[in-house]
Amino acid sequence: MIRAAVGLAVLLWSSAAAAEFRPVEDRPYSYETVETRSADGVVRRFRAHRSVVFHRTDAGYAVTVTLDAVDEGAGDATGRMFRAATRALLGKPLQYRLDANGKILGIDDADAAIALIADAIERMTPHRDRSGDAHILASPLRRLPPERRLAMLRSILAPVIAGAAVDQPPGTRTVRVPSRPPLPPGTALAGIETITRGPGEIVTVDIQADGAIDAAAPPETHGHDLAATAHTPTATIRSHRTLDPATGLVRELRDRTETRVIDGKTVHSSTIETVITVRLSD
Repeated sequence: MIRAAVGLAVLLWSSAAAAEFRPVEDRPYSYETVETRSADGVVRRFRAHRSVVFHRTDAGYAVTVTLDAVDEGAGDATGRMFRAATRALLGKPLQYRLDANGKILGIDDADAAIALIADAIERMTPHRDRSGDAHILASPLRRLPPERRLAMLRSILAPVIAGAAVDQPPGTRTVRVPSRPPLPPGTALAGIETITRGPGEIVTVDIQADGAIDAAAPPETHGHDLAATAHTPTATIRSHRTLDPATGLVRELRDRTETRVIDGKTVHSSTIETVITVRLSD
């Protein structure tokens, strides 16, 4: 009887609180990303500012995402490569197609956008040096299958969209957390998700996940520096999102992913911290 009553309460809450995807139309949102990467004591900081404009269509929304500014706090080759790749899209709008619920259906001219990024990475080094890291990164970009190209560009807009979490009832539940950099693709960690609703019905989602991951190399080594005896890497993920049910958008996201690999007597550590803020521009 108690279980049935709780289930009914959750059902009624879900029905009453169901949020619509209703971003403000035809006005730019400010979308800022600050990412701090540390690997074995080396710290790099990257910042990008984009504007996002939602236009209503018969099928859902057409969304224009424009990179307005980019900055990096690392003067090394990695920083230069980041600057080259991101500035390739500086001032060049990306056009996304969304359904009425905010699901990303496609990106116009995805092939052209990927080509711009690959060209920019290769241009940063002379021809004689293109067997280096720039070529290692640019060549796979050109060979990406269509679905991977779409996934790469989709990841630019996806963090802005709240998704199904805005309709979840408050509480704590177990979840599988998909991999994110610096973790290898295709991995997942078991974690705990806690959802709360605050003043103004703002939803907060907190996730904690820890465990071993299946990886062939420490993050950012590309397998070049890993001895065959390296232990299985471990990872820790902490995520905090603030969601606005009135619009279906994320207001703020704070992510921290840390990995550790023991290779003999050496401990390789890598941490990526990401802070995203979204607000309607004045």
